[in-house]
Amino acid sequence: MTDPRTDHELRTIDVPAELAVALRAGRAPAGEVTVAAALVAERLDIRPRSLTFLAEVVRRGGLGYAVTLPEPLPTPEQAALASIWLTAAAPVEDHEPTHDETVARWLENVALVLAARRQAGAGRPG
Repeated sequence: MTDPRTDHELRTIDVPAELAVALRAGRAPAGEVTVAAALVAERLDIRPRSLTFLAEVVRRGGLGYAVTLPEPLPTPEQAALASIWLTAAAPVEDHEPTHDETVARWLENVALVLAARRQAGAGRPG
């Protein structure tokens, strides 16, 4: 069993690259990538409900639609991050019909980690 990674170590993970690699392999990103994404979201003060809403947009409209949104999250910095993630997830060729659902669930998992950190007092209040 390996020692848990610190927040500082997790912040070094290239979330868009790891997201793309996992999705190309037909699976959701590993837990560490999800936590790393939550840490980035936390730093930008993204609210969990915003990510949950974006997940629902991906689920209902598809990833192709979500990528075209000019402001997928409320602030310009938050929107830029969401666009990076969505763009990293989008170019998976010949993806399975479950691809959009996998991305939506990943966004929801990032939101859950973010909410848990806030509730535990590790993240910013909000």
